[in-house]
Amino acid sequence: GFMNGAGFLTAVKQEVARSKSGWALDDVVMLTQVEKMDFEDVRESPADGIYVHGLYLEGASWSKKEQHLIDASRGELIKLLPVMYITGVLKQDKKLGYQVYECPVYFRFDPRKRGMTAAQPNFMFSPEIRTVDPS
Repeated sequence: GFMNGAGFLTAVKQEVARSKSGWALDDVVMLTQVEKMDFEDVRESPADGIYVHGLYLEGASWSKKEQHLIDASRGELIKLLPVMYITGVLKQDKKLGYQVYECPVYFRFDPRKRGMTAAQPNFMFSPEIRTVDPS
């Protein structure tokens, strides 16, 4: 999956830009949206962009009912995020209409396969995740 996450996400933006008439890659920005579905509920790929699963929140949780970040439950440090939809949109057309938290996503190599420890995460990107309190 995400061995070269930044390159993969750039390729997603490129594919979306190529599929739209008159879109220049320099005008395309990433749009992320946490879906209501879990991985098991995905039946087909989106028309544009991708679905990503296997992302975890640390110190927070996701309310499927309210569709935004919430405080983590007591004693729960890590929580699986539902499927995230990632696509490209024109910069001037990106209007969210809600508050977001730019949530850093890190890739952690498996120390058994790469000789690295879990304490050496690699930054990938910061999706904008819906929240009521962006701090």
